[in-house]
Amino acid sequence: MIVAYKRAWRTVRSSRTMTILAVITGVNAIGNGLYTTICVLYYTLMLDHSVAFVSLALFGAMILAISADLVGGRLADTRGPKEVFLSGLAISMLAMLAMLLAKDSFLFIVAITLAGVGQGLCMSSNIALIRRSADADPVMARATLRSFLTLGLALGGLVGALVVATNNFYVYSGAIVVNAITFLCCSVLAGLLQVKNPPRGDAVEMGDRLAAIRNARFVGFTVVSALISIHNHVLPFAVPLWIAAFHPEVAWIAAIAMVANTVVEVTLQVYVSDRIRSGRGAVIAFCSGSAIISSSYIALAWMSETSVGVAIVLSLGFAVVYSVGEMAMSAGSMDLQFRIAPAELQGQYSAVFGMMHGFASAAAPSVLGLIVTVGKPIGWLALAAATCLLSPMVLFLTRRHEFRAAVAPSASDNALTSRNE
Repeated sequence: MIVAYKRAWRTVRSSRTMTILAVITGVNAIGNGLYTTICVLYYTLMLDHSVAFVSLALFGAMILAISADLVGGRLADTRGPKEVFLSGLAISMLAMLAMLLAKDSFLFIVAITLAGVGQGLCMSSNIALIRRSADADPVMARATLRSFLTLGLALGGLVGALVVATNNFYVYSGAIVVNAITFLCCSVLAGLLQVKNPPRGDAVEMGDRLAAIRNARFVGFTVVSALISIHNHVLPFAVPLWIAAFHPEVAWIAAIAMVANTVVEVTLQVYVSDRIRSGRGAVIAFCSGSAIISSSYIALAWMSETSVGVAIVLSLGFAVVYSVGEMAMSAGSMDLQFRIAPAELQGQYSAVFGMMHGFASAAAPSVLGLIVTVGKPIGWLALAAATCLLSPMVLFLTRRHEFRAAVAPSASDNALTSRNE
């Protein structure tokens, strides 16, 4: 494990650009964690918009984010990811400033629209930016940055919880200003990034703008990954509701479970990613992670018919088992995105991946809400079965695929095994 973290440290310190990108990731994550924690209550309680109106606006913002993701992915390949990323940060900052004046319905729609476009542009350029900034070892770079992301989101969420506790409009507004400042800081830092210009040649000609869509293996993998990705909403959304429904006296345990998830991921994410040395290894990590996530759902099913003490143990056990599965699956997924996508089309491939996951993310609350509403173990067992059936499809989709190397020849000796696939 120590070797993995030494490698992660070398990756972050390998260039000034990677160091700056790590700082940007952490700062941006703190702002996003803060905003995500307070936003719904800010919209409804502080700005006094109805839940129905907010839900419709958020749905529209999601569609815009997906559209901007696709456009931004193409631009990241042809114009450069740095420019797209800077545009996304600037638009996101404007969205936060507009949100301060969003008591008027029209201004609220404007703010939400800007937020959706900014989010989409940042998402589409992110992976391409990592690949061009850390071409020696992008998989380890992304795993390391994900640890910064997880920790930043947790810290921002804790500050957001304090904001919610005040129930004060001016404190909420101050938090929105802080988020806008994080976007400004990230924009200044992003301006210092030195990123390679996108390659010019046949691979980025106009005829290849649908290359990712035409790649059946990649689309198949993306669809399977997106369907399984409903799990991303289980811990923050479904678990608190499930515990409150059956054991309301210990509803606080949901927060402890989320803290446990953060600790496990920050501690082990780099190590888990470092264990993947080939394309086949990435597929196995993805499938085994999915199986572990599936098994964790059994704890939630069991929880509905137990005593309070057992429910607490099951909640914490679920958090740990789920976290291990999530790390393995995300490590495999990150690796496969680099191995399947050509470097010069990384933005386009990432945009398609993000689009599919965006649709799944939009559907997840409804699916999980139905499971909680039904209130029977069968819902979690059905989700576990579906996850188990979906994950082996990745083995089928990649059975004859000749994976690209996920690291460049200049990477460390540990990476050399990735050539022997």
